[in-house]
Amino acid sequence: MRLFQECCIAHTEQLGMGRKMTLDRGFLWVIASVRYVVTRWPSYDEKIVLRCYPGATLHYFFPRHLEVIDEKGEVIIRATGIWTLIDETSRDFIDPKENGIHIEGEETGNELAPAMSIPMPPLSLSQTLHATYSLVDINGHVNNAKYMDFLCDLVEQDDLESKVIKEFSFCFKKEIQYGESIEIKWGKSANDYFACCPNFSAKIRLI
Repeated sequence: MRLFQECCIAHTEQLGMGRKMTLDRGFLWVIASVRYVVTRWPSYDEKIVLRCYPGATLHYFFPRHLEVIDEKGEVIIRATGIWTLIDETSRDFIDPKENGIHIEGEETGNELAPAMSIPMPPLSLSQTLHATYSLVDINGHVNNAKYMDFLCDLVEQDDLESKVIKEFSFCFKKEIQYGESIEIKWGKSANDYFACCPNFSAKIRLI
């Protein structure tokens, strides 16, 4: 997820829609949803290539697709994220067209479907997420990759040692800003772990 972010940032710069068009004007790129499907994880010291490209813009929303490719040229991880822009001060959505922000999309038709919603089973457990300094990024809220760290810490040790994460999805409804504390409801159903709160919902599948 951290590498995905770096790829997206680098590509917006290449397209002329980077910092000068966004951050320097008080506009922040944020992620509305993300979904990953893993065929296999890279091995230690293995060389991989990350290919990131934009999908067709949907008014306020910018789809971005990711492929992780191994040395044999095989795609081992696929992902789709939905990005949008908010105002740094008001935290309201930014209309890209009104502000001259445009990214030309390209799609092959084989892209991973985005995470639009995540149905939740009954959740009986709870854990508090504290938005401490180490979890937040330049936008002043919990970084999307840190949510994954938080969720992985909820997975039972036996599952982490005997299974592999094969798919995960996050839908973000509202940011968790620096200094906030949010109670997260979570639980396990079969091989899946779920978590939700008013700010986000998430699902991790282990096999």
